[in-house]
Amino acid sequence: MEKNKQNCPHGHGPMQLATTSHKINFRELELTCPVEQYICRECGLELATTKQAGAVQRMLADTYREKKGLLTSQEIKTRRKDLAMTQKELADSMSVGIASIKRWEGGIIQTPGMDKLLRQAFWPRQREASFTGNRPFYIERIKLSLVMFNNLYNHDLLAGDNRLLYSGKLLWYADMTAYRELGRSITGATYAALPMGPQLNNYRELVPDILKSDENTAEPLSPEEKNIIKRVYERFPGKTDAYNASHQEVIWKNKRTGEIIPYLESSELMKM
Repeated sequence: MEKNKQNCPHGHGPMQLATTSHKINFRELELTCPVEQYICRECGLELATTKQAGAVQRMLADTYREKKGLLTSQEIKTRRKDLAMTQKELADSMSVGIASIKRWEGGIIQTPGMDKLLRQAFWPRQREASFTGNRPFYIERIKLSLVMFNNLYNHDLLAGDNRLLYSGKLLWYADMTAYRELGRSITGATYAALPMGPQLNNYRELVPDILKSDENTAEPLSPEEKNIIKRVYERFPGKTDAYNASHQEVIWKNKRTGEIIPYLESSELMKM
């Protein structure tokens, strides 16, 4: 608890340091949080120092993370130290910058996708899900996603594209973005680094099955997944836009031909 004295700006003398409970709207939640601040006994003015306000923000952020099932700042810091990892080592294991680790430990809320990366770095067995984006592979969901892309582009993306040369890149961006933001991919597909860009692994064998699959049997796309597909479309409105952009992505450039592109590296992907 702070011990610095504060005087009421209205001339009522020293203010009393007290902790009171406040209901605060934080993002979409109403959270109850203890607030330490100075209170004037005479006029009731409440005044928080910069340090106190920062403590409240960190407490709100961690309360929010607990409600959402995300690692709190203290949990991140404690787990990292338990594993004898420096912030730099943790950042390198996640393929993110050290500034991200400092922000999360300092109180900035990580996305669900980044929370998944943290957990995979802390509990390595979870890395096994990295190739499928933490979701079982559903070929019907590939078809369902392509149908939505077809409707947005107003033409059949698979017509004459039996190598998924262009549509495969759209799927890649959608799956990687979903994993980064939602904690799991849309389709569960695995992607390889091929000379013509990132592509569905074993795409030659998959295309006939994709074409004949029934998208109506797939688990419906969530509103968040639909929004991601729409954002990919808006980012790449031309037929070859996603194809060209994918060749500039570092996570493809740095891979050998045929090497799997793990979802763990989705944080380095171009933002939608």
